[in-house]
Amino acid sequence: MTTQTWMKEGFSLRESMQLASEFQKGKEEFRKWIQTKQKKEQSRIHIILKKHNISLYSNVAREKTHNNKQLKENSDHPKLQETSGPTQLEKDYFFIGGSYQNLDTRYLPKSEKNHSGFYVGRKGEDHKIILEKRDERFSGSLSYFFSYFQMNLGNRYKPIPHFYFAKDPDFYSAFDRTDSPLTQPILNSYFLGINSKKKEAGHKFGIYHSQAVSPEPGIYYTSPNQSYSFTWAPYSRIGSIYINDSYKNLLGWDSNLQGEAMGRTDQFYGFLYARSEKKSWELSADGTLYRDFNGVLSLPMQNMVDQTGVRQDLQFGRLRWKKYFVLEGLQSKEGLRYESGIGGHFPILFGDWGAVVFRYRDYTEEGFNRFHAVGRGLFYEFRKDKNTISIGGEVRTGKQQFETKLSFPLQYGYLLEISGIYRDKKMEMRSWFENWSYAADYNVNLMERNELWKLKLVGPEFSLNLSLSQKTETVTYIYYANLQFLLRF
Repeated sequence: MTTQTWMKEGFSLRESMQLASEFQKGKEEFRKWIQTKQKKEQSRIHIILKKHNISLYSNVAREKTHNNKQLKENSDHPKLQETSGPTQLEKDYFFIGGSYQNLDTRYLPKSEKNHSGFYVGRKGEDHKIILEKRDERFSGSLSYFFSYFQMNLGNRYKPIPHFYFAKDPDFYSAFDRTDSPLTQPILNSYFLGINSKKKEAGHKFGIYHSQAVSPEPGIYYTSPNQSYSFTWAPYSRIGSIYINDSYKNLLGWDSNLQGEAMGRTDQFYGFLYARSEKKSWELSADGTLYRDFNGVLSLPMQNMVDQTGVRQDLQFGRLRWKKYFVLEGLQSKEGLRYESGIGGHFPILFGDWGAVVFRYRDYTEEGFNRFHAVGRGLFYEFRKDKNTISIGGEVRTGKQQFETKLSFPLQYGYLLEISGIYRDKKMEMRSWFENWSYAADYNVNLMERNELWKLKLVGPEFSLNLSLSQKTETVTYIYYANLQFLLRF
C-alpha cells in the first residue's frame, strides 16, 4: 500500500509515509511493527487492511488466532464494529448523501449564497450509479467497468483523480477517498476508454468530452493507483496534469509529491507541494508553488484560460528540525506587487510537554508600495503525531497579530482542526496564513483581512466546514458554512 492510499484512509502525511515504508519491508515485519502500536491504532490499521483484502498471516491457524484477538478488542469498542460495517458492503451497497452550504456576505447576490444537494446511489463491484439534485438542477452519473472497458458519464464520476477538472464551482465532496461513491461533483462530462487490467488498478487511457474544459474532445491517461494523470485537448491546446506519489531515495528520505495544473503551456494555473522527511535526523522539509488568479482555480477550465488580469505566483519553503526549530522563506509576485520574507522559529524551552518558541520574520514589499518590517513573536507549540497546538502572537511595525492552529484526531476516523488569525487594522503588508494541515493542496497563502477563523471536522460519514472573516475596508463579517453527510446501507 502506498503513501497516497494511507492518506486517503485518513492518516496524516507523516503517518502515511511511515506506514508505506514499513509495509514495503514485508508482511511479517509489518505485522510485528503493528504490534508495537497502541491497541486502538492496531484496530484501525487492521480494519483498513481488511478493506483492501490484505492479510498479514501466512496460514489459517494464525489468521484464526488474530481474528479472535481482534474480536475481543472490538468488543471493548462497540463503535469499531459499526465502523467496520461498510467494509463488509464495500463491493455492493446503496448510499445516500447530502450537502448544504451558506455564504453570508453582501458582495454576492442571494442566488449565489446558498447551495444544497441531495444524492442517492448504488455502488457495485463493477459499477457506480448516482442520482442527485444540486440546487434546482437534477442530474445523474454512471461509472461502469466491463472486462477491459470503462465508461464514465454524467456529473460525478471520472477516471482521473483531478480535483479541479470540470469542477462544479458551487459544490465539492468531503468524502473523496479511495473507491468513494461520492467523488468530486463535476460539470457534465463523458469518458470512454480501456484499462490495461480487468481490475480497476491498471493503466487507464481513452477519450473524453467536457464542454466545461474544451469545446472539442480530448484524450486522458491515469496510472495504476491514480498516482499520475493527464488530459489533453489537441485543438484548443488545453490540458491538465495531476500527481500524488511517494518516493524513498537513496539517502533514506521519505518523500511525497502532490500537484495539479491546468490550462495551456503558456498560461496555466495550479499548485505543486512536496514534503520530505529523514526520520533518523528528525529533519523534514516541505515546499509549495502555486499560481492563481482571483480564484480562477474554482472556475471551469474553459473560463480559466484566456483570462486577462493579474495572476499570483507564490513559492514557500520550510525546513523543520526536532519539531520546533524552523527556517522558512516566502516569495510572491502579483502583477507589480512583489512580496518576500525569511524567518526562523527558535525554541526557548522545550520538552515532552511542548515548547515555548520565539519567531522572527523579515518582511519586504516592493512595487506600488515599498515596505520593510521585522516581526517578532512568541508561541506555545505542541506537536506529536496528528496532534498540533500552536498559539501565540507577533508584533510588527507597532501592530499586533494573533494566530492559532489546533489539530486533533478524534475517534472513529474523525479529525478536528481549528485555525485563525487576527490582525490590528491597517497593518502594513499581508500575513502568511497556513491552510489545512492535511489537505492535498498548497499549504500557505497571503491574506490581508482583519481576521480569519476556520473550523473543520471531517470523518467517514460527516463533514463540517465553518469560517468567519472580515475584510480590511469594512466592519461587516463574511460567514461561510458547509455541512455534508454520507450514509451507506
